[in-house]
Amino acid sequence: MPKPSYDDTTLAGYFGPVRPELYAHPVVGPVLRRLDAEDPDIVAAVADVDRSQVRDALARSPEERLRVALARWNGLARLRRGDGQG
Repeated sequence: MPKPSYDDTTLAGYFGPVRPELYAHPVVGPVLRRLDAEDPDIVAAVADVDRSQVRDALARSPEERLRVALARWNGLARLRRGDGQG
């Protein structure tokens, strides 16, 4: 697999583990601690999430996010029925 064209600093901004201070958050902390105990693979998988995609989605207006979600839903529905293009 070819190496990404991003430097390590850029990649660290897009990917990374759960920040330790989140464990002290009043809402997120209890959930993270429970996940650590019951299914630590989920917490470990957070490092594989591309945060640039989350940032891009949040930059859209609610109407744009809904339009994109509907387009994806419709595409999946076409694939499920077997009349999708690809």
